[in-house]
Amino acid sequence: MELLVAGDITKEKTTLKYLFLTFLKIGCVSFGGHMALVSLIQRIMVEQDQSIDNEDVLNSVTVAAFMPGPMAVNVVANIGYLLKGKWGAAISMFAVLLPACTLVLALAYMYLSNGQSMAWTSIMQYVGAIVGIIILSTGLQLFKKEIALNYAKIFLFLLATTLDLIKGNYLITIALIAIGAIAGLMLDRNRVDQIKVMSSFKTNFKLKIKSFSFIAVTVLFINQILFFTAAFKSYQNILFKIATVFSGISISLFGGGYVVIPIMQSLLVKDLHWLNAKELIDVIAFSQVTPGPILVSATFIGFKLGGFLGAFVATCSMFIPSAILMIVVSKIFNKTKDHPFIKSMISGIKVVVVGLIISSAIKILLLQPRTLLVAAICIAALIVSFKYKLSPVYLILGAIFLGTVSIFI
Repeated sequence: MELLVAGDITKEKTTLKYLFLTFLKIGCVSFGGHMALVSLIQRIMVEQDQSIDNEDVLNSVTVAAFMPGPMAVNVVANIGYLLKGKWGAAISMFAVLLPACTLVLALAYMYLSNGQSMAWTSIMQYVGAIVGIIILSTGLQLFKKEIALNYAKIFLFLLATTLDLIKGNYLITIALIAIGAIAGLMLDRNRVDQIKVMSSFKTNFKLKIKSFSFIAVTVLFINQILFFTAAFKSYQNILFKIATVFSGISISLFGGGYVVIPIMQSLLVKDLHWLNAKELIDVIAFSQVTPGPILVSATFIGFKLGGFLGAFVATCSMFIPSAILMIVVSKIFNKTKDHPFIKSMISGIKVVVVGLIISSAIKILLLQPRTLLVAAICIAALIVSFKYKLSPVYLILGAIFLGTVSIFI
């Protein structure tokens, strides 16, 4: 009887309106990265509202950890899908991203209208250094967690970092990720027979995939072909270009939001020239002061290229494809979650990702003014970020404050 009452309460609360208002509230205060957002979901939806079980949240996080795209948004999409199907997933994603995307749009409008003014340049003069330090701190923390004193992984890490520093472009990034996957299989000594594992995985996939999911995955696969072959460069319509590029990034992005930085450096700055190096640093800084994932930078870039419609297309293209894959894979999670084949590949990819993150930080820091003040700011920021885990939000706001003060000195 108690279980029936709890079920009735859950059914009553999990309306589309409930999902929208709950995730809108979470989206307004989800500073501090994906685990901060997951913690809010657990506290509000599991403990307070009892609208979902703790096991569902943990399963969603587990699947998202192995999937491309933003982990937190993928978790939100999957929870919305579990509660109210496709509309639940769409409403939940829209609500959790609305605060960050609205703020980024406002910042993009002000920046692109006045970005070349002396005042704005002065305000942002220390932000680039802080962004570089935040990325470096993240990379060092991941190095400590994922690599440590494993000499084979250190070699793979140094290879990825060096190649990206010497000749970093998107094809090099993809090649390194592929090398990481192969190396992960070779380095993992605890795996079981891989052929047997893959055969089991394929069988489970065929049993679970549905017609809608099959169509969606097929469309995403075709998009990836157009993306990897650079066929989108021949498109005349900028919106089609935006959709193809950001969809391609969305489902190529393993390892968290910071991995998008080397991809943007190589693809959007060097190859497509959609941004210059200074604009990239500022875009990353803007995304850091919003209560959302770093990938909301797509909203800024889309706005620059195609106005409000461009921002909408870029945002949808960045977040929806990975969410679709998340939902598809979550359906077969129970039969595939312990497969060593997948775990082995991801373990190697993570090492490459750490190298790419640290390489990106070095590139950004090399662009900064080489003065004693900038050096002192970088050292102080690295200490409070790496050792004391100070939120990037406060570091970015502190850099903006210093820049603002410098105008009046």
